[in-house]
Amino acid sequence: MIVEELDEPIRVRADFSAGSVTPRAFKRGTQVLHVTKVNARWEDREGRFKRYHFSVEAAGNLFELHLDSRDMSWRLDRVCLEG
Repeated sequence: MIVEELDEPIRVRADFSAGSVTPRAFKRGTQVLHVTKVNARWEDREGRFKRYHFSVEAAGNLFELHLDSRDMSWRLDRVCLEG
C-alpha cells in the first residue's frame, strides 16, 4: 500500500442532514470520485473552529478528507493507494 500525505483543496458533494455531514463524491483535478463507503468520521478543532474528518473509500482506494467549518472548505489530507 502506498500512502501519500497531501494538503489539496477539493470540491465535495455532501449530504447535510440532522446535524451530520456525509461526503458522497469529490473532485480531484478533473477526476470525480464517488464515495462507496465512509469508514470513519471524527472531529477536532483548530482554535475555535471545528474540522470534520472522514476516512472514505472511492475507486478502490482509501482517502482522508476534512471539512473546515471556519470557511466551509474541503481538503484532501491523505490517500492510501492499493498497489
